[in-house]
Amino acid sequence: MVPVLNNDKKILHFSRLSKLGVKQDIAITLQEVAEVMFTSTRHCRTLLNEMRDLGWLEWTPKAGRNQRSRLYLVYAVDELKAELAQQMIAVGKYEKALTLIDHNQVLFGQLLQNTSGAVQREGRLHIQLTYARSFSALLPHIALRNSERFLVRQVYCCLVQCDKNGLISPRLAHHWVYNAELQRWRFYLRPALTFHDGSAINAEKIAELFNRLKRLAPYQTELAHVTHISAVNPLCVEFQLDQPDPGFAGLIADVKYSIQPYSQLTSQLNSQLKSQPHSPLNATAAIVGSGAFRVQEHTQQHLRLQAYDHYYGHRALTDTVTIWQVASSQTSSSCATEIQANVVHKTSQICSNYAIHHLERKNSLKPKIADPELESRSDDIDSAIENALESAIESDQKSRLEYGCLLAIINSKTQLSLLQRKYLSQLLAADKLMAELAQSANPIEAIPAYNLLSNWLKIMSTGTATQPLPSKLTIAIFEHHTLKECALAMVALLEQAGFECKVNIYSFEELVHKASANTLMEDLILMSLDLDDNLPTSVFHWMLSNAVLNQGLSAEASHWLRAKLINIRQQQPLTNYLTELESISTAMITEHWIIPMLHHRQTLYFQGVLKGVSINVWGWPEIQDVWSEQFVNSEWQPES
Repeated sequence: MVPVLNNDKKILHFSRLSKLGVKQDIAITLQEVAEVMFTSTRHCRTLLNEMRDLGWLEWTPKAGRNQRSRLYLVYAVDELKAELAQQMIAVGKYEKALTLIDHNQVLFGQLLQNTSGAVQREGRLHIQLTYARSFSALLPHIALRNSERFLVRQVYCCLVQCDKNGLISPRLAHHWVYNAELQRWRFYLRPALTFHDGSAINAEKIAELFNRLKRLAPYQTELAHVTHISAVNPLCVEFQLDQPDPGFAGLIADVKYSIQPYSQLTSQLNSQLKSQPHSPLNATAAIVGSGAFRVQEHTQQHLRLQAYDHYYGHRALTDTVTIWQVASSQTSSSCATEIQANVVHKTSQICSNYAIHHLERKNSLKPKIADPELESRSDDIDSAIENALESAIESDQKSRLEYGCLLAIINSKTQLSLLQRKYLSQLLAADKLMAELAQSANPIEAIPAYNLLSNWLKIMSTGTATQPLPSKLTIAIFEHHTLKECALAMVALLEQAGFECKVNIYSFEELVHKASANTLMEDLILMSLDLDDNLPTSVFHWMLSNAVLNQGLSAEASHWLRAKLINIRQQQPLTNYLTELESISTAMITEHWIIPMLHHRQTLYFQGVLKGVSINVWGWPEIQDVWSEQFVNSEWQPES
């Protein structure tokens, strides 16, 4: 069926015809059809031919006056509207599609899922996805969940980038220098940088941004050793410290230090406080970033990103990304990233540089064989290897074990002794928790966690004798499917040991707010340790300034942790961070301040679309690198 966007009158005539019956043979004269449609026989014949060409009906006229012809309506009216709405969605006519189906949000969500994927329109590539919840405002300086931090990475840029090994690479700054003797860092900016609103990014604006960040509570601990930030010249910003910090460049490569206009901090924070915290509706107009995509529109229903043409690096190959909030029709795996993309154009291979570079490298390494017979056998072997290898690559790209884990924090406000904490940790050990979760109707694809990172030292407990615990225990979580499952499993384990347990569920923002105010009173706090692409500094930032962790620690424990982290910051290069942080994590677990629960496997469900696109550390596809091998026709037809 060819997409036709202006069919209002035809739909009206079709709805009149539907009174005769649908999906059944109807013997009728042309005159009778004309009377049903309230039109002339001449216009009726034209309408029937047009509807037949569109595939709406079958019309087999019989020659001769008063001869009965055959009419067969392929669709019911609602089915036809849904089919046409799906075509409109596929070409980006969302409002028209909604109007056509009378703003039926449930049906609209189903159609969005049916048409999700990648499509070329007018030579530009567009991605449409659906996600199970709406996104909070994409602002780097507020507490963000995992998917929001991924999106912030697309909308903003940092001065530099830090990878999982602690290696620094250029971003907005092309060069940086650390003077250890003066305890001074300087970052040299690329020329002609601009924000998404077209205003210049220069050293003065960056210095003002960091000076304002220093005054915000979530940044005060991390930037306490920064005494002065200034612009040396328009392309050089200087950070003066009062103590050594050879890894400072990596620390400000974190998502929360993304470069934004300094005025955005004040205006956004004020508007958020006057209404619902972190609501996307309050952020849309003022969101100004510095990254590969700009926020074109952000509502409770959808988020639309547009490639920024003046991005300092390579322009994103994808022109727009639209992510619709569509509630899942079924309970999905709690360890899956609920991104849906089910349809792709039959004639356009969607892929990424990841896949192409791999195949080019494989072909470049293939030896040349002179003997035709041997060459043929070699090709057969290569084909088999290639198919197996591509299957493995495809699997690896769609699924990965997360960097961090889910964990429980034993709240110091409960005032449990070391032996009591040890006993509680024993009752809720990862192996027991996973065994309990295995009995759930919604199995979790994960492995037990014995430390914060899966490749860190495996901490095993020797066990302890039964210890007295409060007869009634409470658990705090935020609205998160996997945390709910874990909390229910913990309730079952504790009840088996003779303890009552209640679970209190907060929104993510509410949990963070209560932790910041030191008012989380529950005995156990379950949370997700989600880490970003800057792995060593992600762990460091979480340990140093995460509100929920610090709320759960006693004053003595918090002081110990901060002293250890500052010592690492003063003495260690970034490449040593993970080794040093591993020992701190081990100490927190053996002191039974925290209980690692599980490392879940992040999975993308793309069902054959976006081939060759790798899954990143946030469990999302690398949307900047999606491209189409060949241009398609001017109009796109979704698969039937």
